[in-house]
Amino acid sequence: MSPEKAEVTFLEVPRNYVSELETEIEKLIRENRELRAKAQSTSVNGERTTPHEHCSPDRVGPSSHSTGSPAKSDTSSNHVQDLVRGVRDIVDEPSRQPRFLGQSGGITLARLVVSAIRVDALPSSLFAEPRSYKPFPSSMAAEASLPPRHAADHLVDVYFQYHTPHLPVVERSRVEEALESAYQAMSGQQPPDRAVERDIFLSFMVLAIALCDVSNLAGGRPSQSEGCFRSAMSWYEKAVASSTSDIETLRTILLLAQFIALCPSRGSLWQLTGIALRLCIDIGLHWETEDHIANIDPSILYDRRRLWYSTYQFDRILCITLGRPLGIIDESIRVPLPNPWAVYRGTSTSKSIEMDIHSQQAHNHMFALSRLESEIKHVQHSQTWASKPGYPRANYAVWLQDIQPRLEEWYATIPQTNRAHPSSIFAYQAYWDYIYNNAILLLHRPNSIGLPTSSEARVLSFHAACRLIESIKTLQREGKVHILWKSSHDLFMAGLGIIHSLWESKVVREQSSVGRCISILQSCTSTLSALAESFTGVAGCRDAFDTLSSVTVDWLVGDNVVGEQDDRQRFEKQAENLLQQLQPARGANEHTEIDISGFLSTGNFLFSEMLSSAAQWPDQEDRRITDMGSDPMFRGESQMFY
Repeated sequence: MSPEKAEVTFLEVPRNYVSELETEIEKLIRENRELRAKAQSTSVNGERTTPHEHCSPDRVGPSSHSTGSPAKSDTSSNHVQDLVRGVRDIVDEPSRQPRFLGQSGGITLARLVVSAIRVDALPSSLFAEPRSYKPFPSSMAAEASLPPRHAADHLVDVYFQYHTPHLPVVERSRVEEALESAYQAMSGQQPPDRAVERDIFLSFMVLAIALCDVSNLAGGRPSQSEGCFRSAMSWYEKAVASSTSDIETLRTILLLAQFIALCPSRGSLWQLTGIALRLCIDIGLHWETEDHIANIDPSILYDRRRLWYSTYQFDRILCITLGRPLGIIDESIRVPLPNPWAVYRGTSTSKSIEMDIHSQQAHNHMFALSRLESEIKHVQHSQTWASKPGYPRANYAVWLQDIQPRLEEWYATIPQTNRAHPSSIFAYQAYWDYIYNNAILLLHRPNSIGLPTSSEARVLSFHAACRLIESIKTLQREGKVHILWKSSHDLFMAGLGIIHSLWESKVVREQSSVGRCISILQSCTSTLSALAESFTGVAGCRDAFDTLSSVTVDWLVGDNVVGEQDDRQRFEKQAENLLQQLQPARGANEHTEIDISGFLSTGNFLFSEMLSSAAQWPDQEDRRITDMGSDPMFRGESQMFY
């Protein structure tokens, strides 16, 4: 280039071009924000949004929904768009933003939660098709629309009658407001100052959970419940994006966990609980200081405590049943139980409010038992640890004398069942007996510490198992069994504990008549059979227990003196083979021998995992589990024992 040309070019460049570029960038940013706000406004008024808008990351405020053209069908173009969106998430959203996990990972909490849902059973267009507040088109027939208002009001009543022990995730007033907003939005109206997406999601989730509690001989309720769940999931990502706080985000996750607990084939309760617990700790719900109590509004404090203990309860149910480490130890928690009268102080004393207060008292009592069970698991596990000055090992004998009276005190202070709603599970003494005796079994049955079980512990364990079986049988007959795989696990372990006590303890056999033993074993078998009709994953447990109980009954009614040692050896070998079928190996070199005592202690881990997997992913597990019924080992023919 000639010097003259270079000089002309240099002179043509403005001296203030940097400031002009900065001004132009600011102008474009303002226009972009205006377009985003306009796009959100048109979406709320019922206009169609683009797939790009719907898949935008969860962000708070009017600028949370990006604008753009619809996604192209070209695979490479979609890949590039996803890459650009991921990079944008990392740059735009700092790691301290609560809805993002990890150090600026660009993975939104909403998408992490969706990964815990079994989306292959949901519409394939989930989060990919535009949505509006207009009635669902025929292509979305799998989803459900809002029912007539009187039916919805009835289902809200069902939800808050606690037919099964739903945790106090949301208040009635909040649900009623959301339902009113959702019906207005579906009719084309725009409720003022409302996050309609959140209201619609909440309404469909409450309806889905309530429909799980409504029995129908025609068998139509499960499909209606799943239809409402699918509709709720269509709004989930926008519901999280419009959340005004992390508390609201946590509430949506716990609502999903409530539904998955009742319909485990729709997702992973373990994943949802882990996500909820992580969010609770990030928010700081697990630890309260004097400043929290003094400076936070009582209603907000009450809400925070309810959500924390709901998450805590899910974690304890899963960890104690599955034999996994606790998500957070009790020593790292400092949160008082929710005050049942915190919100209702100074209000009218209607019957419904009295029942709501009683329900919170009942939930608090459940939380207190979970604390005791956590302590039992912690002390039992700590007996196997190497003693250190900073972690002294508890004196197990002294602790055992201390925990038993506290369990008895818990049972003696159960909230009065006649104060609960007649349809509530808290009105059934059988429910309280079930969870109490399950804690007694956790304390006294063979465990990981390896200490010999005393005769007194075997007697206590035997009677607790008998009462647990009777309680679950009553709940099953009344339609009050809530978490099927957990109830099946507890029932099978109780039945196995009875068989173990009968074979191992002469004191147990002397204190219990043969007729009583036969009756309780038959009750366990029949209840397992009834549960297998709803949860096919328990069919293998039913067949295995039927065989073991038949052999035990034949031994009890026969001459159990002559050849007792030979009978015991043959029984133990048969029990080992049967239980091995219920505890799949995870490695080629894994030790495969297992006895009933080991199965009742930490050896039940794989069995618990199997039942959990069968409940969550039945298509993958049920066939293998139910195929055990074709094995001669599971035909229940006592002749093969002899």
